[in-house]
Amino acid sequence: MKIRQMVPDDYESAYQLWTRTPGMNLKSLDNSYEGIKKIIDCNPKLCFVAEDQQQIVGTLLGGTDGRKGYFYHTAVDERYRHQHIGSQLIQLVLEGFKKQGVQKVGLFTTNDNLEGKTFWKHLGFSEREDITYLDKDLTDS
Repeated sequence: MKIRQMVPDDYESAYQLWTRTPGMNLKSLDNSYEGIKKIIDCNPKLCFVAEDQQQIVGTLLGGTDGRKGYFYHTAVDERYRHQHIGSQLIQLVLEGFKKQGVQKVGLFTTNDNLEGKTFWKHLGFSEREDITYLDKDLTDS
C-alpha cells in the first residue's frame, strides 16, 4: 500500500470509492471532476490517496481558508479498514496544516453516519453542540 498526493486524474477511481462508502453525501457539493479539481488545485499538498496495486483504496482531501483546516471526502474501502490507512491519511494532512500555520481543524459528517462519528471521536475530534451548520446552494438562484 502506498500513499501519495492526489491528482485530478485520480477522480474516476476516487469517485467510485466514494459512491461505495456509506455516509459520503455526494449530493451536498459539486463533486464533479471540475469541482474536485478545484480543491486539489487550491490545496495540492493537502489531498491524498492510498493505493494498493494501483487501485485507490483511500482518500482524504484537505482544504484551508488560511486559518482553519477542513477534511473532505475521507474514505477507506471497506476491505482495507482497520489497517490504519485513514489515520495515516489524516496525519499527513494534519502535518500539512501545521506547516501552513493552521491551528484548528473541522469536518462535516451526516447525522446518521454513526460509524464515521465513532471514528472521528476515537481520533480526538469533538462533536459541537453549540452551533448549527447552515448553507445556501448558489446554483438554485
